This record gives sequence, C-alpha cells and structure tokens, in this order.
Amino acid sequence: MHADPLARPRGWQNGFRVGMPFVTLRCLQSRLASRIAAPLALSCAAALVALSLSPTLFAQPPSDHPPHHQHPQTNAEADKPEEPSAVIDATTAGGSLILDHDWKMGITSDDAPAQPSFDDSKWATRNAQKSFADVSDTTIESEFKVHHDRHHGPFGNGFAWFRIHVLLPAHHDHWVLLVRLPITRSGQFTGGTEPSLGMDVFANGQQITPEGPHATAPEGYPQISRIYPIHIPDSDTSLTLAIRIPYVPIGFSAYTSFFAGRTFILGDGRDLNVHLNLWKDRILFERLPSLVDSGIKMLLGLFLLALFWTQRDHREYLWLGLHLIFTAPLAFIELGGSYGRMERMLLGALSMQLLLISTYFYFEFLVSFLSLRKRWYILAMRYTAPLLLPFGPLLLFVRGNTPAIGIALVIFGLFALAWVVAWFLFVGITLTVAAIRRNYEAALLLLPLLLSVVGLVEILSTSSASWMGGPIQSPLTFQFGPIPIHFSAVADFAGIFVIIVIIFARFLRIHRERERASNELAAARSVQELMIPRESPETPGFHVDTVYKPAAEVGGDFFHIEAVGDGGLLVVIGDVAGHGLQAAMNVSMLMGALRRSNQTEPSELLASLNEVLVGSASFTTCEVAYFSPDGEVVIASAGHPPPYLNSQEIHLPGGLPLGVIADVQYEQIRLYLHPGDRLLMMSDGVAEARKSNGELFGFDRVRNLSNQSAFFIADAAKEFGQEDDITVLTVRRLAQAAAA
Repeated sequence: MHADPLARPRGWQNGFRVGMPFVTLRCLQSRLASRIAAPLALSCAAALVALSLSPTLFAQPPSDHPPHHQHPQTNAEADKPEEPSAVIDATTAGGSLILDHDWKMGITSDDAPAQPSFDDSKWATRNAQKSFADVSDTTIESEFKVHHDRHHGPFGNGFAWFRIHVLLPAHHDHWVLLVRLPITRSGQFTGGTEPSLGMDVFANGQQITPEGPHATAPEGYPQISRIYPIHIPDSDTSLTLAIRIPYVPIGFSAYTSFFAGRTFILGDGRDLNVHLNLWKDRILFERLPSLVDSGIKMLLGLFLLALFWTQRDHREYLWLGLHLIFTAPLAFIELGGSYGRMERMLLGALSMQLLLISTYFYFEFLVSFLSLRKRWYILAMRYTAPLLLPFGPLLLFVRGNTPAIGIALVIFGLFALAWVVAWFLFVGITLTVAAIRRNYEAALLLLPLLLSVVGLVEILSTSSASWMGGPIQSPLTFQFGPIPIHFSAVADFAGIFVIIVIIFARFLRIHRERERASNELAAARSVQELMIPRESPETPGFHVDTVYKPAAEVGGDFFHIEAVGDGGLLVVIGDVAGHGLQAAMNVSMLMGALRRSNQTEPSELLASLNEVLVGSASFTTCEVAYFSPDGEVVIASAGHPPPYLNSQEIHLPGGLPLGVIADVQYEQIRLYLHPGDRLLMMSDGVAEARKSNGELFGFDRVRNLSNQSAFFIADAAKEFGQEDDITVLTVRRLAQAAAA
C-alpha cells in the first residue's frame, strides 16, 4: 500500500527531527572504543548533542506564516531561457543505470512536485556531485492548500526536491531503485548519509515503501542501502522519480551535499538484489578486523578474570579483564547498527555507557598496575566515577518532551566531559612519568596509547574531509585482500599484543617469585620437622601422645618434650603469631633456646624464652609443665589456652605472651597426678576451628571431647573447619611407675 504523497516525512514532529543526529552516534562507536582518546571525543560530542536533542528546550515553534527562503538571482539566471526537462533513456541500459546527471532541483513548501505532471522546466539542473551549487526557491500556490505544518521543514522553508525523468524499456515489471550508501566508515560519517534528512521517494506520484529491516519507520535506525520497488504498469514507460527531503541550507545535513554519500541505481531487481547482498558482504569485511579484535578482547578478559581468581592479590588482572570485557561488545553493536538492526538512540546509549564504564576500569587498572599511592586526585576520580552512569540512560529518554531530561543530560554530559579530560591527563602523565623512571611495562602501555591518538586523528580528519566532499579513503588504510585494515585497527591489535606481553612477563616473574618462596618454605619446613619430633621420645612413668596439623606449609605451633634425668618430664607447647616463613624462624629460635636451656622450673623457663623473643616484632603464647616422678605437676602459662585435667579445666594465672616486653615474671601453680590421670594441652587452633557459616568449635566442645585421644580431638577440629595450626598433646601417668 502506498503512503499519502502529502504526508509529512517520517521522523519529524513540530518541525524538528526526532532522534540523535546520526553523525554523532556513529562517531560514538568509532574504532577507539578500547583506547584512551575515544571517551574524550564521545563525551564532547554527547554534551553538544544534548543542546540540540530536546524539542521542548531548544526547538523554536513554527510560525503561522513561515518565510520563504529567497536567494538573489544573478542577471544570468534571470535572463536564462526556459529549458525542457531532460529525459534519461533507460531502454538500452541493460541490467542497471546509474542516475548521476540531469536532476531537477527546487525548494518549495508544496507537495505538488511529487506528481509526474508537475512542471519543473524552470528548476535548476544539477548532476549527482559531492557538493553542488545552491538553487533558488520556488513558491507554489497549490489548488489543494493544506495545513502549514505539512509544508515547512525544520528551518521553516519547506522541502528540497530532486526530480528526474526516465524512459523505461517495454518490460520493466521487475525494475527497482537501489539507493546505495558508502562502505567505508569514514564515508558513513558524511552529511550525505545523514538520516535526519528524512528522505521520501515517489514514483509517478506514489510514495514508495523501501524493503529491508524497519522499512515502514527507518528514521529511528542508522541508514542503510535499500531497494525501492517501482510498481508501475508495463504499459507505462515514462517514470518520474521525485525525492523529498526537509530543507536544510547549511551544515553537515545541507541539501547541497545530498549526493555526497548516495548513489541512485535504477535497474532489474534481481541484479540489484545481488548488488545489495554484495554491499552487505563488504560491510562485514569492512568490520571484520574490529570483530576479530573484539573476540580476542573477550577471551583475554575472561582469561584475566580466571587469573585473578587464582591470584587474588593481583587486582590489576581484575580491572584489566573488566575493561576488555566491557569494550569487546562495541564492534558487534556497531555491526548491528550498520545493518540497520539497532535503533540509533539505543546504539548511542549502549556505546557511550560501555565506553565510560570501561574507561573507569582502565583507570583502576592503572592505579593497581603501578601501585600508585591514593592521592587526592585519584580518590576524587574514583568517588565521582558513579556520576558517569546516568549519562547513557538519559540518551534513551531525551526524545521525550520533558525539559528536566534535557537539562540533566547537559549537566551529566559536561561532567562526563570534565571527568574524561581529567582521566586522559592522568593516564598520559602517569604512563609517561613511569616510562621515564624505566618502568618498561608502562612504556609498553604508552605505545598503544600513542597509536590510538593517531587512529583517532585519522578517523576525525577523514570524516571531516568526507563531510566536505564525500567519502574518501584514508592514506593510513591499506587493503588485505577484500579486508581494509585501518590504522585504528592496528592500534587495537597493538594494544592486545602489549597486554599479552605484559601478562606473560608478569606471569613468569610471579612464577619465579613463588617458586623461590616455595623453596624457602620447603627448607623451613625441613628444619621445623627436624626440630619438632614426629614421634614422642621415651618418657618412663608417663605416656605422651602428640598430634601436629599445620594450617600452611610451615606452621607456627611448636612443642618440646624432654625426659629429665631424675625421672621427671618437661613439656613445652606454644603458638607463634602468624604463619609462613617468619613464624617458622621464630619457632626455630625458640626450639634452639629450649635445647640449650637447663631450666626445669616453668616460670624461669618462660622468662628466659621471653628474653629471646623481645624485639622480634612478634609474640608467642606458651605453656610449660614439669612432671615430677612422684606425680606433682608445676605449670606456668604465657597467655596460652588452659590445660584440662581429666576433663576439668585448670585455671592458671594470666601472663603476657612471650616477646611483648622484657623482664616479665610468670606465676606458676602446682597440682598432683594420680596414676591413670591425664593432662590435656593444646593450641588455640582447636577452639578456633570454624565452619563456613562462621560457627566456632569453641571451648565447650573441647571440654566435652577432652577425655578423648589427642588424635580424635585434632581430627574433630580439622573436620569442623581448620583455620589455624592445630596441636594436641596429652600426658598420662602410668600406674606401674607409681607402684615402683
């Protein structure tokens, strides 16, 4: 069904185009999505776009009598005789015919030029050039006068019309009109492809609905090459094509650059459908490098997140992985827009939001990567970054008539601009200073940054030149078969290569450091195993059980069992604060001191051990018990958990842990072991065992299990949820020794 030829062009409300200008949104998703300079250009463009998007805030209401645009005519134009309308002969065209000359042009506030009977002999004749000369206005008083809001464009001066007359062959039932757009990205930034022109096509007075996605409402989507079917009888060999666009006298959407990004081809539909499919294939080839780049970024980002999962202390892997994952979808979003599948406002909002978020992640990556101190400007950028989030969603609502949306968009756009400028200065200065200080990894990151700046300049300069005179090919772009390689793609792949090199170098360095630390821990563990006996020594008159379960490769718990010459037994148990190599070194010092000491009095032995550890920047809880042959037990504690005698807790005088201060005096108590009595001593790793839900093993469970063997108690605590070293030691007085 054909539309009303007098209908207002799609996408116009109250004389103002609805939607974001396509040139800005296409620039928003440029090839520098993952680089440093892109967010700067995007935020600048977005803040400026906001000034022109809200019809309520910034559009002027149309007047009741819009003034007609008048151009002064030269004497040559005034004296020029009338010329008949030229007719393009397509009877011998073969498969297709490019309509590149003899276009009649005029500017009017009427819709009569859509009719084939309209006399355009007084109109100017122009060829399909990148930029053609201006034309004069024509005021037509039509007999079917309609309401003025159908008769003015965004500047109140009507529409620009392009008419051409074609003589068709006898059989043209499959003939169509193909409106082809440029393939190169820079070409798609040109004013000739600006969709805000709201192009409508008429064939012999009937408006044509194009084929392709969203054909009935294409104004909300990026413009693509389309086929316009021509439904006229075979008997009618005279075709008048009329194209109407809102009159825009100046700027990127000026009517004088209408042909800069469009080629009109008339011919057999089967041939032109093949031509259109080739155009789609070339669009894919044009974006193939960026799609490959995005795929590699996604895989690399996932790898970095997995690497962070195994190395939680390296947060730079987390931030860089998130940065890559958020920039990876940009190429696929752009491809969807290039095929006209994604709405322009959604396209711009997604691109802008992903760019701003990925920019913040790169900032955090750089802070972690270079281990920067949290200076005021870093904290300011970090805590103001959440204000970047509303900018993208506001773009989706800017088409409404709410003034608050337009004001908010301007405010957040200016803030995003200021933040990205600060970010750009921060990244550039930080990397440069680090490179000067011979940080070679920072120097490697500086390389893709510089290449990205060159790529941005290439895109902007090529696009500006295209706006002035049609699509052009950048001198920095070269062909790899059917695939064009832009300089921005080279910068992207260079950035990926640098990231891989840095990750590989850091992985090797961290692996070497961990291997060296592992070797050191293995050596410390060997020394500790020699100092802490795996089996209890012979203790006449007493039966001793010991269990030692370190939480790490090298534990901080220790115990010492020594049979004294008069038939007594000396038992020492302790827990050095911390884990790892430092704790193992303190254990070694204590074990060495115990083996050199001749003290058997618990309080005196604790005092001497305290002097050994003073100044070691660590502390140790310890408990010493001396068992006499007659069953008397003397116990002193330095902050260690209390022992249990036959399931009863023994209350000991409190004492400071070893190594806190010098010259500490420790109190001791005396008790008696009858034959068969058992004394339980343990480290705090038993009571501090914890389940995943936070529940502690606790001293109540210790008391309930205190009559069990040392192995049972240690296994119960470990299965409950070991978090610290576990040491359990039991001493039972034998009845035979008592009888002797």
